[in-house]
Amino acid sequence: MRATSTPVATVARATPTPVPAATATPSAAVVLRIARPRASLVPNLPPDAAPQILSVAINRHAVQPGDRVTGNVLTSSNVASVEARIGGYAVTLDKVGVGRFTFTYTVGPLPWFIHGNYTMQVIARNTRGDAARRSIPLKVR
Repeated sequence: MRATSTPVATVARATPTPVPAATATPSAAVVLRIARPRASLVPNLPPDAAPQILSVAINRHAVQPGDRVTGNVLTSSNVASVEARIGGYAVTLDKVGVGRFTFTYTVGPLPWFIHGNYTMQVIARNTRGDAARRSIPLKVR
């Protein structure tokens, strides 16, 4: 009897690479292995150390009423909360893991005079209240 291999795809943030199966039958289905982000991406800092924002990603930088805006913020491990501010409006992001925060927001109706260029401030705080900031340009259409 001859052993055959079935292609196994790796799904990760990096480029997927085929992983051969040890043993499989010709009728076996393709198996997907989902790689979890490595914990080493988030620096492990003591609670009273200065917080760090490592990256901020949003799905669109130009928005209009009805648009759904989503984003992710990656921080150091000691960050307790992250908020996004535009003008006088603020949204607290959901903590989904150590150093990982996310948000989803649907842009509501806006008056005509609100249209223009803005800067979204992303503010990460540790439990002591120390803050790290990152500015993201946005256009409201």
